[in-house]
Amino acid sequence: MNRAQLLQVINYRLAHLRVSVEQSSHLNLHDINVHAENFFRDLLNLAFGHHLKNINIIEPNATAVDLGCDDSRIAIQVTSTSDISKIRHTHARFTAKGLQAKYHRLVVLIVGQKKAYKETALEADGFSMSLSDDVWDFDDLYRKIGDLDLSKLQRCYDFLRDELAIAEPKQSNEVLTLVRLVEVLSSEDDGPPTGDNREDPDPEGKIRDRFADHSAFLEEQYVELHVIYGRILAEVNKHSDLSHGRLRKLRMFLMNWSDRILTGCGGNPKAALDLLTQNVLGMMGTSQGRFDDGAVRYYLIHQLIMCNVFPNKRAPSV
Repeated sequence: MNRAQLLQVINYRLAHLRVSVEQSSHLNLHDINVHAENFFRDLLNLAFGHHLKNINIIEPNATAVDLGCDDSRIAIQVTSTSDISKIRHTHARFTAKGLQAKYHRLVVLIVGQKKAYKETALEADGFSMSLSDDVWDFDDLYRKIGDLDLSKLQRCYDFLRDELAIAEPKQSNEVLTLVRLVEVLSSEDDGPPTGDNREDPDPEGKIRDRFADHSAFLEEQYVELHVIYGRILAEVNKHSDLSHGRLRKLRMFLMNWSDRILTGCGGNPKAALDLLTQNVLGMMGTSQGRFDDGAVRYYLIHQLIMCNVFPNKRAPSV
């Protein structure tokens, strides 16, 4: 698997765990919270090289923290409660017991989503805790894991697969579709832009002016598809290993090819977009699962906004 595929599945499995913990907490079923402590002990050790131990096993009902690493001097409280009162309580008990002498950093890991806290930091007995850097939720954890090198990312994926017995999401086909799409288009060679095509973006002038009769349709399509595919495409683009030269070939091919198709459709972007989508799917060949035509359509509309599809024309020389 490549980075984008690994991250998608990691995100899906973490989200599944978050929902499970939240639902169990609402039902006062706290056994899963105990299991979460050991789960995050092993995941954080694997991802970030800590040697965290479950302090609650060594010292039952330990004060203030669940996990601690003597080497990196970090202590972690795992909780499904995001209220500031819980964080204050954890910080107060931590300092009251003098644990800052043993641990130089206290992190509260929220199994869910943290809130927007008014304070920037908590401080007592000379020990400060940043509410932006030391309170983590699943979005923070996902971003930190996303910065790991590929080998560590693969190990995190393997760990989550083994620990969380859930089916992998079918939407991984969306990643395969976008990766294959970029691979195919960047291998085409259609030369430099022809005629009076502009290379500089001007999405406002295109959508609102040039395609005014179809602007509502194009904007609605983009918004609806962006919710589904936007983040996935961002990950694919972020971790793509395409060279600058291949990316330029992709742009040039799309500009020239889409311009010819638009002309053949009488300047109707809706009809041309439909035809482009079908043609691209045909170019991609076959896969074990059917390629996602919605992902292809989103990519093309995204490139339309970037003015690589249906490029604008240069103003005539005076």
